[in-house]
Amino acid sequence: MSQETRNEPVITPPTAVRAIASVLFGLAVGIMAAPLAPGFQVIVLVTTVGAALLLTFSHPYRRKVREEVEKRDERYRTSAAQVAPLFPLWIALMTIPLLSTRSWLLVAIAWVIAGAYTWLIYPHIDGTAHIKPIGTAKRNKKK
Repeated sequence: MSQETRNEPVITPPTAVRAIASVLFGLAVGIMAAPLAPGFQVIVLVTTVGAALLLTFSHPYRRKVREEVEKRDERYRTSAAQVAPLFPLWIALMTIPLLSTRSWLLVAIAWVIAGAYTWLIYPHIDGTAHIKPIGTAKRNKKK
């Protein structure tokens, strides 16, 4: 790694934003195993996913992300690389209601697993993992 690359600022999502969004995404998955009416489950699901996305994409750190992306002459947009890591969460949302068992223990287990997974992939969801150092981006364009 060159000195330029090491000094390049790396944008990371604020820990509080990452933690809250991970908890909300985890709850969205976990609530589908709850012994509650399906209508209530859907209300909680939509509310928590909406709140997580609103928090992620309306937080002030997004301005820095946009500036860094535009500084590299790239388009600031959602890409397939940001959406693809959400596929396992979507699979969980579709399969958990098919389980014959409904329990608060299963809710807690699904919540923790989905929340931990979201914590790990969060930089991919918000796009900060895809911001390349300026030197790297220029080298890739020349090829």
